[in-house]
Parts: sequence; structure tokens; C-alpha cells
Amino acid sequence: MLDDLPEADIKPPENVLFVCKLNPVTQSEDLEIIFSRFGKVLSCEVIRDWKTGDSLQFAFVEFETEDQCIMAYSRMDNVLVDERRIKVDFSNSVSKLWNKHHRKTLQDRAQSIINTINETREKVQPRVNAPVSSDRREGRPSKRSRSRSQDSERRRRNRDRD
Repeated sequence: MLDDLPEADIKPPENVLFVCKLNPVTQSEDLEIIFSRFGKVLSCEVIRDWKTGDSLQFAFVEFETEDQCIMAYSRMDNVLVDERRIKVDFSNSVSKLWNKHHRKTLQDRAQSIINTINETREKVQPRVNAPVSSDRREGRPSKRSRSRSQDSERRRRNRDRD
């Protein structure tokens, strides 16, 4: 069952912090400002419910270097932010790495399908002298090609025969 992970021994990034017990009103921008005093913040995201958009009261903060991450961890754990005492820890999530791997896998599959289609098109040659028929029945015109007047004329003839 290793198809869902890029490697069996994948490790989470060492420059990402997990921040939990956030106030529901805390925004990603607020956290980015708070954590930016420890170094350059590459990304900061408060995780939200996909249906309602409400905060799930935890976030991930990604720093440029591991040293900046360690400093933020040591100074921000148990600090009050928006009247809530937050908990900070090193992230154990590999979802970003998995998403990157999964996206590449999907792109590879799509390219493989496109290549197969192109190869099939090259193998199949169109018939040059094939007879053109408006109906599948031996060159007979299809019923839909007749006009209404032709249909009514045919019915009148059939009635006269009876």
C-alpha cells in the first residue's frame, strides 16, 4: 500500500510548525505577522472547514530555514494570541509532500493516456475510397432524409392499393 506515499520512509519538513488551540477569529494574516519576527514566513495557513469556511482552530506556519522554525517554536509555545493560549509544535504532516507527489502521478497518467491516443490515431488510417452512405443499409437513404410530403405521398399510395 505504498502507492499513496512517494516513499515509505518519508519525513515531514523540518521548517514547518503546527499551531493549535487558536481563537476562531484568528486569521492567517494575523499569524503571519506574529511569526514573521522570527524570520521569513514562506506560508501561513489557518485550516478551515471545507463546507462552512469556519476555522478549525489550527494552522501551519512554514519558515525559510529550520533555525527560524526552532526559534519560533521555543518562544511561541503557550503564548496568548487573540485571548487564547496557543500550543506550538513541529509539524508531522506530509500532506503537502503527498499532494506534490499525487499531482505528479496524475500528470504522468494523463500524459500516458494522451500518448496512447496519439499512437492509436497514427495506426488507424482513414478509408480513402469508402462508399458514402446516408444509411447503414446498403446505400439506401435513411428514413429521416425524406420530407414530410414524400411520407404522406407514400401513405396515400398504400391506401389506394388496399
